Amino acid sequence: MSSIVRMNASRQILDAFGGQFPAGQGRYIFVKPVSGNDGQSGATPQKAVKTLTQALVLATANQNDVVVMMAEGNSASATTDRQSTTLLWNKDQVHLVGINAGPFLGQRSRIAFTSDYATAAPLITWSANGCLVSGIEMYAGVANANPLGGLNLTGQRNRFRNCQIAGIGDATMDIAGAYSLKLAGAAENLFDECYIGLDTVTLGAAANSQILCASQATRNKFRKCIIATYTNHATNNNFLRAPSGSLDRWLEFEDCLFWNAIDSASTNLTQAMIAASDAGGTILLTGRTGVVGATDWNSTDSGNVRAVLGTVTAATYGLGVAVLR
Repeated sequence: MSSIVRMNASRQILDAFGGQFPAGQGRYIFVKPVSGNDGQSGATPQKAVKTLTQALVLATANQNDVVVMMAEGNSASATTDRQSTTLLWNKDQVHLVGINAGPFLGQRSRIAFTSDYATAAPLITWSANGCLVSGIEMYAGVANANPLGGLNLTGQRNRFRNCQIAGIGDATMDIAGAYSLKLAGAAENLFDECYIGLDTVTLGAAANSQILCASQATRNKFRKCIIATYTNHATNNNFLRAPSGSLDRWLEFEDCLFWNAIDSASTNLTQAMIAASDAGGTILLTGRTGVVGATDWNSTDSGNVRAVLGTVTAATYGLGVAVLR
């Protein structure tokens, strides 16, 4: 690795950890999805492994190991680790950092399905706790009706920073219960400047969502995120679903934008969210959170979607409107 590339990688790792290298007992494990070799040690970029699965085999839990996923080009074929089975990230405090240009979406350190993926399971199940994930694109798109979604998060106290989390990436995947991100009992996780969802696949009448809550998801926070969708159905494809018993305490969206591209032919949603009155927790809208392409936040007006200025019961808080002059 040249000195310029080495300096760029060091800066991105440094930035991912808030300006400080993760000092401690951990090691770096390098992944190159095109030119790597799983028979190598992964200890340097020159000896990078090929797959995240092998990197996780080499990593040790609770040591602050850092898996470094290096882009090798701008095309999907040059940057993607493709999964034939669900990627199970199950080791606590094993971090994942992408080395790429650092865009807001379409990061060139990428995880996706193989083209023949046909299992009723998500792209990734993240059960580990205490992990930092930075600069990674997770893209679940395949021409099959079985896969459920992108990221199924069950772990606690993880931070996802500058990641794209996209499910339902093919029209065939537009099935009931599908999602981009599922919070399944996940607790105290932070999503920071992430892009969740897609606006490139038109969703139809199947009841699904970009974010799906389940199993008493507790105290999770989204900050400066965009949650995106594109649909031809006014009621069934929502940004978020929180059915009975799916929340505990609160789920917060701070300075977030819920984006439905109604000026690019998407259908306006009757409600941005479907939150049951017995969901078990409160959905908080704070800061400059707003929605474009929905008439109401939660048309059932269950009372558990709340803004800092009061209960959201109608189109009165943070709804985008056309400005004419």
